[in-house]
Amino acid sequence: MNGRVEIATAMLIWGSVGIFARFSGLSGLGVAFARVSLGALLLVAITGLLEREKLEALPGLLRMRWKPLLGLGIALALNWAFLFTAFNYTTIANAVLVYYTAPVLATLISWRFLGEKISREQWGLIGLAFLGLTLIISGQKLSLNDRDFVGILLALIAALFYALIPNLGRFLRDVDGKVLTLLQLAIASLVLLPFVAVQGTGEPVWWAVLVLVAVHTVLALFLYMDGLKTVE
Repeated sequence: MNGRVEIATAMLIWGSVGIFARFSGLSGLGVAFARVSLGALLLVAITGLLEREKLEALPGLLRMRWKPLLGLGIALALNWAFLFTAFNYTTIANAVLVYYTAPVLATLISWRFLGEKISREQWGLIGLAFLGLTLIISGQKLSLNDRDFVGILLALIAALFYALIPNLGRFLRDVDGKVLTLLQLAIASLVLLPFVAVQGTGEPVWWAVLVLVAVHTVLALFLYMDGLKTVE
């Protein structure tokens, strides 16, 4: 598939993630952990059945590329943990609209640290995106006692971590898409495990959890990471 089509498809899939998160019966942390841990197990099973040699090559890849892989795993874990916690504080609409300032932040990071150029038109669109963010926040009480404001802040923090993912992925363009997705999910699982052990996850509604894992995690993340290899 064309890289842009892959990324657009992933975005369409992720557009419904908040709904299934609500259906799942899990806490925000629980949703994030279920996605990364069960997603990693599913990918291990698929890769083990179809491309076993790729599993055998994982230790060597980890030794050579551990820094960007660790960064990706941490960014993914914190990104989803903050996002799904935001859904518990504010509306899905508020959280998602704020969260999707992430591509704008990713563009600014790539301009500042990776040397990618931004055209005059793109600067205008970036300004328009932040105007939209300002309009969303302007309707809220700027107080940590206001649940909507807290939810918006959490979604914005999630967006910052999300913005790191495509930039870190730049250093791993030569890694197979399924392998990259698997390692990212596995590392994120280890990052979240201590927090889940302390706080718990809630009572799962398994059909919703399985949709989140198979469709919104494994399929969508693979499309997204694979698409990043061929686009700015």
